Amino acid sequence: MKRKNVLIVDPERDEGELCARALEARRNCKCYLTGKEKEATTLLKDIPFDLLLLDVATATAGDFSLLKRVRRDYPNLVIVLAAYIHQRELVQRALEYGARGHIVKPIKVDDFRRKIDGFYEFADSETDKVVEDR
Repeated sequence: MKRKNVLIVDPERDEGELCARALEARRNCKCYLTGKEKEATTLLKDIPFDLLLLDVATATAGDFSLLKRVRRDYPNLVIVLAAYIHQRELVQRALEYGARGHIVKPIKVDDFRRKIDGFYEFADSETDKVVEDR
């Protein structure tokens, strides 16, 4: 199984580190963590990511500019939002701009891992469809 590269963009360092540890410990992932949009943009250019875990506040800043740019420049990248329960409206709007789903913060590690596995399965099936269409 190929190692997955995951970019975690979350200004809450503790939450981002928890996500990274949860994935790297049992999911054959290499996680890159940042809390800054500019650094995320640089990492996206340099590393082929399979999944972007994006804090909803970062995703929605500047009229969803980062989310729109990522969707345009990396159309096959699976984007998952991390949001608190009270941020439902922001999540809904971000989903309209191309995010595939969301996880609820603060995360519960086992639930988080299962949910991320589901997004990987979705991404793998989408990749298979692209290959079949060629």
